[in-house]
Amino acid sequence: MAKTTKGEQSKIKLIESAAKLFLQKGYNGTGINDILMDTGLPKGSFYFHFASKKDLAISVSEYFEKKIIGLAIRNSKDKKWDEFITDLLNIMIKGAENGKHYGCPFAVMGLEIAFSDSDISKCYYESMKKVIDLFALNLEYSGIPKDKVYEFANRAFAIYEGYLVCYRIGKDINVLKMMQKDLIKIYEDFKIDK
Repeated sequence: MAKTTKGEQSKIKLIESAAKLFLQKGYNGTGINDILMDTGLPKGSFYFHFASKKDLAISVSEYFEKKIIGLAIRNSKDKKWDEFITDLLNIMIKGAENGKHYGCPFAVMGLEIAFSDSDISKCYYESMKKVIDLFALNLEYSGIPKDKVYEFANRAFAIYEGYLVCYRIGKDINVLKMMQKDLIKIYEDFKIDK
């Protein structure tokens, strides 16, 4: 594996800090100076890597996509829907118990900037569609017919996002446990109706 340069390390620090702060304080509530203070990097380092906060937000979207969809892909490999959802939600529940789960970053960021910045909003929307695609692939692997797979994937995604928004607002871990049960239930209901 290639060693990252000091400049690449600085860029990664800026993206990771912004990702954390955007989730905790919101995009509009986080300034460039907050990110610099969190990283200990000089202002010149920020502008060497990013033309603007908006440019950074797009990189943060890519970061979240790699992190979250990568995690979901790893947890779905060779697993049926119920096992995939159980494993994925157990990771979220553990994060919540440790105070490190803030909901879905695609929804959190997307909702905040949906009508104020269409470029950033589009990035987060595209990431959401990739989650639906991942759900569809797993549901098809689990035996849902191809012609029904997106109907179920969209329903699962609506349940997923709805519960994550409720969790973010209430910080009640039981909401994540209810989501786990409801996501598994849509697959079990299909098996019963078969």
